[in-house]
Amino acid sequence: MAAVDSLHAHLVEELTDLRDAETQLTQALPKLAQFATSKALRTAFQKHLKETRTHLTRIDQALRALGEKPSSETCEAMKGLLKEGEKHMKKAPAGALRDAVLITGAQKVEHYEMASYGTARTYAQVLGEQQVARLLEQTLNEEKAADRTLTDIAEGSVNEEAAEEWQSQSEEGPLMRSAGWAGRTGGMAVRQLTRTVRRAASAVGMAQDRSTGRSSRTSSSRGQQRSMARRRATTKKR
Repeated sequence: MAAVDSLHAHLVEELTDLRDAETQLTQALPKLAQFATSKALRTAFQKHLKETRTHLTRIDQALRALGEKPSSETCEAMKGLLKEGEKHMKKAPAGALRDAVLITGAQKVEHYEMASYGTARTYAQVLGEQQVARLLEQTLNEEKAADRTLTDIAEGSVNEEAAEEWQSQSEEGPLMRSAGWAGRTGGMAVRQLTRTVRRAASAVGMAQDRSTGRSSRTSSSRGQQRSMARRRATTKKR
């Protein structure tokens, strides 16, 4: 492996890495399409397989434009992502859950490719390699579109269907647990509120009692004072 002693050399290295990544993906996508339950997802994988083959052609064109012979360097990142995705895919039962798992793995791949192509495109622009930058920009846009398609499929049906599958297999689905929790929480809140109101009412009652007591004592005292004044006045007259 040649030493990376310039940005030009680093760009070439990135492209040879991406070339292997795309090659690995052309081998993985048919399997992903085969395992997909959703027709929309299967179609998306098949479409992206065609795009990926075009991506390989563009990488070769970019390398030649940089004065390099097209070659590949094992992309360990793609290798790891695909291995992880296949492991999870095989553990999931056929249906919406497996489709959700497939989308998870595929979007991890797409985001890796978007980061890689975006970086390589920027390097090409900085180096003044406009032809290379245009080729990489085309591929970057297609990777972004593929990622959006996967998101639309997931949010449009797959995620909800996967959740429904789980609920139907569970004796008490998350909604039931949530309702139970809300009921218990609501009951606790009502009881707490009742106790608070009672304490407030009791406090108000005690205050009223004290106020009434003070008023009664004040009235009684004033009456006694008036009675004593009348008796003193009567005594003086006599």
